[in-house]
Amino acid sequence: MIVRKIFFLWIPLLFALPSLYAIPLVEQFKQSGYVEICDENHGTATFNSLYAYFDAFIELLQINPVWAQKLYTAKERFIRSKDRSYYSTDFFGLYDESKREGRNQISFYYSTHFHEFIRSRYPELVKVPEIIRFFEACLEIQKSYGKLFNEAATELGLETIFSSKYGEPPILFKVVKYLPAYVAAKPHYDGTAFSLFLDSTENQSLLLSPYKSSFIVDDFSSPLREFSRQHNQNSILLIPGALLTEFSIYPTPHIVIESSKTRYATIAFAMRPNYVPQKTEHSPLPNFKH
Repeated sequence: MIVRKIFFLWIPLLFALPSLYAIPLVEQFKQSGYVEICDENHGTATFNSLYAYFDAFIELLQINPVWAQKLYTAKERFIRSKDRSYYSTDFFGLYDESKREGRNQISFYYSTHFHEFIRSRYPELVKVPEIIRFFEACLEIQKSYGKLFNEAATELGLETIFSSKYGEPPILFKVVKYLPAYVAAKPHYDGTAFSLFLDSTENQSLLLSPYKSSFIVDDFSSPLREFSRQHNQNSILLIPGALLTEFSIYPTPHIVIESSKTRYATIAFAMRPNYVPQKTEHSPLPNFKH
């Protein structure tokens, strides 16, 4: 297994990938399906705080359906706005599947434009402490990863893939809470340019495989990590998504397997601005449940 050791620091040039590493990024994706990065900016202190805010946010919406409805209405209006096309997706806001058998998870898809849309059109929402604390935590964490995505695109020779009037990649930031009854039957490909697994309270539950012409269950395994989840650092994984297929860069399939306990995870998705996804056939993925 090839692991790229990169330290993510607060310096003007976050990465100098082509000059420092002999193995091109595209080859590492082909061989391993991912690249591991050491994030020395965000560790368990940051993410445990985020998950505490997320729990308070969830509880507020579950016991106050009026706030939940306002947030849903804001999402529906946002996906009909011009800013939605910057992300080329309709996934925004809260998805409470806690009562849905098998799914048993709650996730929130955050973006800076969705945040600003709510701030300007639903100012009453961002006056609620449980909402604003969670939104501000998402904003603070996700804003540092745009340069990482740009650097990865540059190494792949795709310098213009994120070109837009905003001058940065559109980032969709997902926070998810898996409940003990959660079950995943099949791996999936992300409809993204890149996906960055920022944190998990149970890293070994993430299984992935480099892209192949065909798959079996045994192809999937938990990545071997050089870095650990600590108070002030983290092991993060960068994988390609399905929106790079036209450049002969194929997506890494992955699955989060079940556990008997509650878990949390955070992922940053780099989307393609104003992009209409092409219909592309990828290799079929195996069922983990029979």
